[in-house]
Amino acid sequence: MKPIRKIVAGLALTVLLPWGVSAQVEKITDAVYRDQLEALPQLIEAAKNPYLKEHLSSLKPETMEEKAFVAAVRVAADLNCKPDFAGKVAHYAVPAMSEMMRLPEVYPLDGKALAPVRIVTAQEEYEPGSFQVYPLTDLGKVEFKLSDFKNENGTVFPADQLDLKVIKVWYQNKNAWWSYFADTELKLVPELLLNDEDLIKVDTETVQNYARLTEKNGRISYFWMTAPTEIDKRFGIQAWYRESAFHCMTPNFRDAKTLQPVTLEQGKFKQFFLTVHTRKGQEPGLYNGAVFMVRDGVEIGTIPVQIRVLPFVLPQPAAYSNVNKPFLVSSYNCVNLKMFTAQNGNDMELAKRQLYNVLENQVKHNQTMHWIPGSSSLYEHWFTLDVMRRCGMRMDYVMCGRPIRIGDTPMDTVQDAKIQSRLYREKLGPDAMIFLEYGDEPGVGWVRRNLNFFEIYQKEGLDFAIAGKDQVFFAAGHSYRFFNTSREPEDPTSTRLWNEVGKTWVGWYAMQHVGAENPAFNRRQNGMAPYLANYSALCNYAH
Repeated sequence: MKPIRKIVAGLALTVLLPWGVSAQVEKITDAVYRDQLEALPQLIEAAKNPYLKEHLSSLKPETMEEKAFVAAVRVAADLNCKPDFAGKVAHYAVPAMSEMMRLPEVYPLDGKALAPVRIVTAQEEYEPGSFQVYPLTDLGKVEFKLSDFKNENGTVFPADQLDLKVIKVWYQNKNAWWSYFADTELKLVPELLLNDEDLIKVDTETVQNYARLTEKNGRISYFWMTAPTEIDKRFGIQAWYRESAFHCMTPNFRDAKTLQPVTLEQGKFKQFFLTVHTRKGQEPGLYNGAVFMVRDGVEIGTIPVQIRVLPFVLPQPAAYSNVNKPFLVSSYNCVNLKMFTAQNGNDMELAKRQLYNVLENQVKHNQTMHWIPGSSSLYEHWFTLDVMRRCGMRMDYVMCGRPIRIGDTPMDTVQDAKIQSRLYREKLGPDAMIFLEYGDEPGVGWVRRNLNFFEIYQKEGLDFAIAGKDQVFFAAGHSYRFFNTSREPEDPTSTRLWNEVGKTWVGWYAMQHVGAENPAFNRRQNGMAPYLANYSALCNYAH
């Protein structure tokens, strides 16, 4: 084996070995670092690409972060195996959902150098692909443009169904990748999908984030987003809700509509997300296209992309234990007009548009039910149902925060049950299943005291949802059609109880609450884990 091949083979081995033990970011061992340091001179000599040779020659291991140096050497080994590559920017096709934190100085252990980005999608589905770029020289602002995508028959995949964004690396709490539990320190996390990466300014010297605010007159200012919570809080909408002084829904804080030029710095990875929306009726086949990198009007690189469109629409999700039982996807939330007006400068018309946009985005992510918060006014309650219908949410199963009324007399309660039932039937039809919110994490005594009230509403065709522990099942399991248990999503203990009765949808929450930024963890927590544990719903706290 020739010396350079031995080096490449050894580097490949050091790439593969840490992957089995790395979680967030690979820890560079002394042995790995020494191997890369010893390989550098021969990699420089073997480099055919002048930009790569110059980049390697400029490396100063003694002053660089170890991760950044190791990444540069590994990229060189990859590119030297592809002698025809003469560009200024290398790219890696990487999994869109991964445990890895894709930071600027971290080599993508699971990436494929110069490979096409491959996306497989059924019809009526949103599916992402991802890639990282590695500039061999400073390039400043670079445009990323999508080509036409065509299949073997010349059929075009619509350009307006392709959404390319850059992933912003910014400061989050130190636990953010794995947990919603706060930490007193901050660290960089690849998390925010943006069209304009300059909407957020990150100061790595002071460890701070700033939001760019642009007024109607063009004046730009920056809001300090990472102020300590002790000096960045106010109590407004609800006593228990601590609200940040930064209002993210005001018109002066707005992303661009399309991807803007992105800054590419020598030796720093940058990640991109390409989301494909395949409409029903799109001709099946393999669509080939590319992402073009353009600087000052000159194309400086091409990233090939392949979209495989399958000839079917995926069925709606069903419970693993009963394929005839729809799997319901909802969440506790603060998504309502009251919250939006508090966040957008008290603009009700803007809040209505924002409500539509948020619910439409939930549908795109397969969250097809919206639990209408109980704090909503009667007007907002019915308005929200209309918005849900326009967004394409399912209206055959509806979660309603509108509480039952325990009146001054028994007939008051009966009358309220009849009125609510009539209004819902007029709005949703005779067959819709309506889950009313009443109570939260109750004890056995509370459940038993309210059984008669439940029966009054159930006689009018309305059902109940509640969160709690298994004592609810033993006290009144027959009275609930939706139960949310605070267990791990992989724990089937509660589902065994409720599924034996059979009529109740069982969701989970709290183990853990939402907030972790790791996409692979999120997909497991909200996907296969509860599915295989025989849950029939998702309803975590809080969207």
